[in-house]
Amino acid sequence: MKPPKIISIGFAVPPISYTQREIFDQLGYPHHFWRIYEEAAIDKRHFWVPFSQPLTWQEATDHYREGAIQLTREVVKQCLDGRDPGDIAHICFQSCTGYECPSIAHRIDVGFSPRASYTPILGTGCEGSYPGLRRAWDFTIATGKTSLAISTEICSVCHFPEEDGANPDQTREFELLRANAIFGDGAAAVLVGYDDDPRHPYLLDFENYFDPENMKYLGFLWQDGRLRCLLSRQVPKIAPKMCAKALKPLLERNGLSIQDIKWWVIHPGGRAILDNIRDEIGLPEEKMFLSREVLRQFGNCSSASIGIVGKLLMGENVKPGDWGMIISLGAGLSAGATLFKFGG
Repeated sequence: MKPPKIISIGFAVPPISYTQREIFDQLGYPHHFWRIYEEAAIDKRHFWVPFSQPLTWQEATDHYREGAIQLTREVVKQCLDGRDPGDIAHICFQSCTGYECPSIAHRIDVGFSPRASYTPILGTGCEGSYPGLRRAWDFTIATGKTSLAISTEICSVCHFPEEDGANPDQTREFELLRANAIFGDGAAAVLVGYDDDPRHPYLLDFENYFDPENMKYLGFLWQDGRLRCLLSRQVPKIAPKMCAKALKPLLERNGLSIQDIKWWVIHPGGRAILDNIRDEIGLPEEKMFLSREVLRQFGNCSSASIGIVGKLLMGENVKPGDWGMIISLGAGLSAGATLFKFGG
């Protein structure tokens, strides 16, 4: 039996966007820090809640629920594109920027079958798209039924306010300032199943790598009853090595080389991360176009970013026989590699 395919991808962002300059000015940082925002290679980002709006923890939770439900409902309808939601047998939902019980996916009221099963995935950060897609693939392989993987992130509710923007917190190497320079809000959904359309790629193989020694570099920590971003300056140096350790055995297992992969869907974690992944695994710059374009238009939307890059790929001139690779990266540090191929 042939492996499952990616049948459809959808993505959604909040309707309101802000330029990097607007965000920087709202946060009130000293002018000499503008370089960090300017060099992020981001034109604009979409926010459910503007960063300048102070929130209590309860207010942040309420905004997360409202924004996540709206974006998730929108992205599911877009992904299904007229298909019957009652035919979806399993729904994976991943998010690191908020928590609801039952999950946001249970709450969107789009017509899922009451017999559909759900897998909420928490605590994976930007890499949440990898376990979500893999779990959807596992379910479809095991049952032959269609599954849906959703990633929704309302990063704006996780803004940890600086006590004084004119004197940003230096205790963790200005990590709040740097996090505020890259993250945006968004959602993505991927439909996994079977069909004969050659433009829909087969999902063939997966590999991941996690090193607990790196947990101190990327994720969230709790401070004063709020989530605070953990974003070390070491991440752009360490992350590419984690990606390479996931990628190498996957390529070897399938008898492939870097040169065999035509399409690359790489998590747009930031300009420096993309630069260093490119150099670590030896990619030509033109293979980075899709990820850089998503970073430019939307910033880093955490676990939703991979789906947005994938949606852009579906608009490219793909051909049967083309190989592709998804590189995900997130808290831990964890990295994932997913091999796909276009075919009939």
